[in-house]
Amino acid sequence: MLRGQSQSGSGGKAQPGSAPGEQDALLAEAQSCFGRGELAKAETLLRQVLARAPEHPAALTTLAHIADRTGNLKAAVPLLRRAIAGNPRNVGLHNDLGIVLARLGDAKQAAGAFRRAIEINPDDPATHTNLGIWHQHNGAIDAAVKEFRRALEIDPRHLTARLNLSLTLQKAVAPWHFPMMNDAPRNALYDEAIRRIAPGRSVLDIGTGAGLLAMMAARAGARWVASCEAEPWIAAKAREVVTLNGLGDRITLIGKRSTELAIGRDLRERAEVLVTEIFGTTCINEHVIPTIEHAHAELLRPDAIVVPRAASLRGYLAGGPALEGYFFVDRAAGFELTPFNEFAQPTMGLPINNLPHEVLSDDFEIFRFDLTEPRFAAAERIIEVSARRAGRCFGVVQWLRLELGEDITYENRPRPGPTIDSWGHMLHSFSRPIALDVGERLRLLAAHNRQHFLICDLAAEAAGASAPR
Repeated sequence: MLRGQSQSGSGGKAQPGSAPGEQDALLAEAQSCFGRGELAKAETLLRQVLARAPEHPAALTTLAHIADRTGNLKAAVPLLRRAIAGNPRNVGLHNDLGIVLARLGDAKQAAGAFRRAIEINPDDPATHTNLGIWHQHNGAIDAAVKEFRRALEIDPRHLTARLNLSLTLQKAVAPWHFPMMNDAPRNALYDEAIRRIAPGRSVLDIGTGAGLLAMMAARAGARWVASCEAEPWIAAKAREVVTLNGLGDRITLIGKRSTELAIGRDLRERAEVLVTEIFGTTCINEHVIPTIEHAHAELLRPDAIVVPRAASLRGYLAGGPALEGYFFVDRAAGFELTPFNEFAQPTMGLPINNLPHEVLSDDFEIFRFDLTEPRFAAAERIIEVSARRAGRCFGVVQWLRLELGEDITYENRPRPGPTIDSWGHMLHSFSRPIALDVGERLRLLAAHNRQHFLICDLAAEAAGASAPR
């Protein structure tokens, strides 16, 4: 639907012998029919208005809205252009034309219509919002954010601008960037590791985000620092951050994926150090393995130092009704609901620190990836875990461990109490809850295909594991 602010007054010049009052009555009835969805009747009445006043802006505009409603966008364009000719300073008409042209794929003329509306009235929030939506659809994130914020400066309660600003910011920068940047323990450990190895060495930072690791390397005395970021609008903002901190002349920011970089074009030479924080909660889900492999093959020296030098997936067996309720259902309101468990999610990210649960085993390693190695193969393994306490086990709580350097380790193992957690935790459910006694062993299958991993129970072979109770 059109979202401009078209005015619907009579506006057109009457033909000789016609009665303006009659036109107004026909127009009012037509618009009433349009509002009720009686489009055919509305169109008939509007044609009668145009027979008396062929360039009547409001009648032309309402016909354009009917064309839009019925999916005939091409017919709406000449109607709106005729309406604009009769009322050239009507901001809503220019907005409507811009919306139709954008939906027809005519990006250049759509932008022209919105900009003409801004020339007429620079303080119209709807126009800035429409232009922001146009920028958003065309990938100009910074420009879209600027227009939405301008609309909200004019009208802080403009709902469409506020909703689209939120949507655009989420597209531009995932929300997890902020807890990551505010994770003081993680930052301190990365900084300590980088201070040890960066001085006098060339450093490549992959996935720079706001540029934090690159600035750590430059501050530590790196010979040169090159930092890449796949999203161009994030790279542009990182340049602002780096310049704000007085390091603009010491860090080269490149708005490309690392796999698009080339020695001699983007980097002066192979780097001696790689620093990165591109890990997701499940370690390898952010294309980590192909990215690290490409870096070793094309961008790093053979003896390059990698921070972190290794990344691990770790976990423990978990139980307790608070968490089990996220995966399984038994009875509710007196009804048996267990067949619905077939739809249970095998994996879920949850704020484990804030959810009471039972730790039923010691911590165990699921997979460890040595990031100094040049190649990684898909793998699977069987893990045997002993219950250290009795309980009803529903799955595995999993977290991330990074070996940043010699005796420098970051690990976000769940712990009670408030905390800012960079990577969060995952829950991996079993096929069914399993009742375990102390000392009983559970056999788990862990597998990864270089991008995704799973861990699940081999309950049928579990030594001595009893049926659910």
